Amino acid sequence: MHISTAQHTILSTQHHCNKRKKASSTQHRRRQGGGRNTFRQYKTAVSSENESSSSSTNGDDDNDELFLLTPPPSPPTSPQLLSSKDETRVADERLLAAKRQGQLRAVMNEFAAIKRQGYVLNEQTYSIVLDAHTTLRREGSPMTQMLQVYDEMLAAGIQTSANTYSMMIRALCKRDIEVQKTIAMLKRQSERAGGFVVVSNRKHQQQQDDLVQLQGEDNVKKALGLFDKALAQGCTHELQMDAFNQLLRVLSHHGDTSGAMHVYDQMHSMPKSSVTFAALINLFGRVGDIDSALVYFDQYISSTSDTPCCHVYTALVDAYLKCGLVDKALHTVTHAIPANRVKITTIPYNAIIRHYCAHDRMLEAETLVANMAVAPDSSSYGPILSAYCQANDFNKANELYASLLRTDISKAYGNLANYALLCLRHGDPSKALEVVNDMRCASLEPDAVLSEQIIMCFLQQGLIKEAISALDKVIRVMSSRSITKATPRLAHTAVCIADAIDELVDLLAVARALLNGALQIPTALADRIVTCYQQEKTNDSEILLEAALGCTCLKDDPSFATFVLNVQQHMTSQVSQDLILRVLARLDSKNATIWKSALDQQQAMSMMMMNPQQVSECISKQVMRAVLAGDVAEAVRIVREELVAKEIVPAPETIRDAIALAGKQGHLSSAHTMYELCMRMYQEHLDQERAQKAVYMATNSILIGHAQQGDMVQAKEYYDAIKRMGYYPDGNAYASLLLGMAQSANTTDEAADALVIYEEAKRHHVKPTTFFYNVVISKLAKARKLEPALRLFDEMQRLFKLTPNIITYGAVISACVRAGSESHACRLFDEMLLRRRGSCQDELRIGPFNNMIQFYVRQQPDRQRALFYYEQLKKYNIEPSAHTYKLLLEAYSTIAPYDMDAAHHLLDHVIVRPQPTHYATLIYAYGTIHKDIHRAQQVFDQVVCNQDEVVYQAMLDTLISNDQLERAEQVYKQMSRRITNKSSSPYIENLLLRGYGQRGWITKAEQLFERMSDDKSSPKGTVVREPSTYEAMVRAYLDNGLVPKAKCILDRMMSRQFPERVVASVAALILAH
Repeated sequence: MHISTAQHTILSTQHHCNKRKKASSTQHRRRQGGGRNTFRQYKTAVSSENESSSSSTNGDDDNDELFLLTPPPSPPTSPQLLSSKDETRVADERLLAAKRQGQLRAVMNEFAAIKRQGYVLNEQTYSIVLDAHTTLRREGSPMTQMLQVYDEMLAAGIQTSANTYSMMIRALCKRDIEVQKTIAMLKRQSERAGGFVVVSNRKHQQQQDDLVQLQGEDNVKKALGLFDKALAQGCTHELQMDAFNQLLRVLSHHGDTSGAMHVYDQMHSMPKSSVTFAALINLFGRVGDIDSALVYFDQYISSTSDTPCCHVYTALVDAYLKCGLVDKALHTVTHAIPANRVKITTIPYNAIIRHYCAHDRMLEAETLVANMAVAPDSSSYGPILSAYCQANDFNKANELYASLLRTDISKAYGNLANYALLCLRHGDPSKALEVVNDMRCASLEPDAVLSEQIIMCFLQQGLIKEAISALDKVIRVMSSRSITKATPRLAHTAVCIADAIDELVDLLAVARALLNGALQIPTALADRIVTCYQQEKTNDSEILLEAALGCTCLKDDPSFATFVLNVQQHMTSQVSQDLILRVLARLDSKNATIWKSALDQQQAMSMMMMNPQQVSECISKQVMRAVLAGDVAEAVRIVREELVAKEIVPAPETIRDAIALAGKQGHLSSAHTMYELCMRMYQEHLDQERAQKAVYMATNSILIGHAQQGDMVQAKEYYDAIKRMGYYPDGNAYASLLLGMAQSANTTDEAADALVIYEEAKRHHVKPTTFFYNVVISKLAKARKLEPALRLFDEMQRLFKLTPNIITYGAVISACVRAGSESHACRLFDEMLLRRRGSCQDELRIGPFNNMIQFYVRQQPDRQRALFYYEQLKKYNIEPSAHTYKLLLEAYSTIAPYDMDAAHHLLDHVIVRPQPTHYATLIYAYGTIHKDIHRAQQVFDQVVCNQDEVVYQAMLDTLISNDQLERAEQVYKQMSRRITNKSSSPYIENLLLRGYGQRGWITKAEQLFERMSDDKSSPKGTVVREPSTYEAMVRAYLDNGLVPKAKCILDRMMSRQFPERVVASVAALILAH
């Protein structure tokens, strides 16, 4: 009987799946027969993809398997033609698939195709397209296309929902903020360049036209118009709070009091946040109405029982400053904020500093900086520096610049550029070039105008070699995108330098600097190089060939052939394959054969000359193979005896990987030995540039090893060493640091840590890896932060062209499941299987399958669907884990109608080696779900000899849930005697806290709570409080009417800096009383 019940469940699932397959096939065939080719094209494309990758041989039904990866709860009983609703669903699926590509163009192309094919569209369809614009629109691009889609939706007679109104309003507000920032940036750039660059009338007119076009977008006006439409439609109460706040924010920036009050009046029945009041305070400060600003400030203070937010006080400070009341602003910062225990930041101080500097009161600004209650940042020193630059006070600017460098300057580009320009005005281009180097260390880069002026300043002073060096340095600092934008200026500057040069070696240095940035050699420079070469020979073949291709003096084929054949005779270095092909393309067949034959002979000679490097690479690979085999002692021996003793420089890339792998394996001592040996070789035998790169790679690897072993003290030392080199860790190192922090530190919000590291890596333009994204997404998943997890999953593919692997899918599916998003979880699971069949040949792992089973067991109980994913697991020959079986036991024993026979059959006959957690599942089900203490006790007595915490936890939960607290205390004492190495997990203690609270034994609850610790590094056996512990104690107090004590526990919880969402759920318990 046990077997038949379980089998019946699974067979039932398979029967429904088969019915769905047949119905789906019939629908497709009927659709094709009806003359409409729209759905046929979609079906054929999907089927052909599936056929090319499927290994099944069960006939035509397999083509429809794509639609069965997530089976519907109620399959149709008979085949039907697609209805309008079905057509809309298919259209939505196509658009969502296009959206997942991460390109707005793909979405719009699919949208246009769907409309041409006559699909029935509804508000949801348009919402998908509009949402694609909000998430995929390139920053800086106007809203024209999105507004066209919206107008088209209205023209189709589709009513706008509150969600779409919110989406459109937020998008328009975001675009308005972009426009205002762009306008301010253009004005600042114009001011900086004004003293150095002669702007043509045409260029000036273009800049003015750009400003007029930006200002003419009227995004805030359009957003307010949509708000009025929502009001007329009677759905403003359904708008998202963020839409109100964003609208108030941009209206505040424009000083539109009537518009802002119009919006605020519709919030009468809605809760107002600190963001709401900050926007209103900013608004009235901007228009000079300080009394109204104070009214809303007082309203905020009276409406909150918590510690006021700092940004509301910052808004008040800003309002005082805009109304000219600087003394009151200063009093707010120095007295009101501390008196009200508001967390102070540099932001209100910096607002006052900017005000002082705008009114030429720099000395007062410096005094304020010296007396700040928090450490000044770059935004504290920056305005003062810029003020002294504007005042042309070089000595004071030098002092402030030194202070600025002691802070994080990654967001202080404008101030750095102002100081560099001041250095040039005072004839010190070397100092300006030092500023560029400081920018590089902060992952900043000079703009084209500043770069040009530094180089030209050297040139005007007759410092030719310094000008060439400056050209090379600025190009090396600039990103490829910036170089592309700056190409005309850089090329013009290079020609100016060439005009002042007489020697070929200097001309080659200018060309080399350009080629380092992948820039073409300008024609004028190429002509000079070719002419000088014919008088003075050199062996710099790459530059000579590039010059030959770009010059005007070798336009006829014979002269070009003569020149390159002459260059080949003196070649001593290899050239790129691309350059070889371009030269061959210019030669006739005869000369091409001669040149290529000579080149091949020369390259063969070069290979013989490169023998030591080949030896180095070969031996270094032996080191790597030894580490892979787990023989790190042999790896160290090879490094010491075969490389270092013979003075062969280890291959940096290969040794980098060997050091990192040894560290990951836990062989830190051996990794250190290899690291130290290689460091000495690099520093003694390589030139400075190559040595620096090799040292960086090795240091990055040893950092990874320490971080992954949880040794964050040493990891931090190597992190600092890398920063001192002027670099930052790579993506894998950042991911390892995140893993190490979770292991070793008292971290309470791993998701916050993950986002901090992610932002730092992004800020420093660190190229991310799949491993990096896997770690960050996993941390976000753990904290149930679905939106950022999905954003990063999309970003890694769209921006960095990284292919998610099975681990990535496991992490993002976990995020969906934890956040309760069934649609996202099912979609990504299906996508994972499809990629597995297609180009992604990673081995499937158990995690995603367990996640889906767990979702349908615990979050949306549905035994049939849980069993479906179990069958999928078996289909792909994945061995079920202990957790898989635990979930199946839960599916049978905790989801009604209960099937305890199937549960016992699974335990007794399917699970080869039952574990304590499996018995604990049955104890919990009998005791807490079925309220059958007798059966729970029987199972407990059967396995209590295993002395496992999870079994005791289940029994304690049973007793406490059935109001048998005295027995629970006895079982707890028994557990304490028998289990001497109890873990630090507080879940058992949480149960007792719950029981004590329900019984009214508050003193016992307090004693138990205080025996626990907040320190993860406490001695073994100490129970460490987790968020659930604080929640249990708060509930205990609330159950006994002790609200003040519950608030004290909440305060202690907040001091632990747990995730805001976790703390908010506990705070909500208190607010409910």
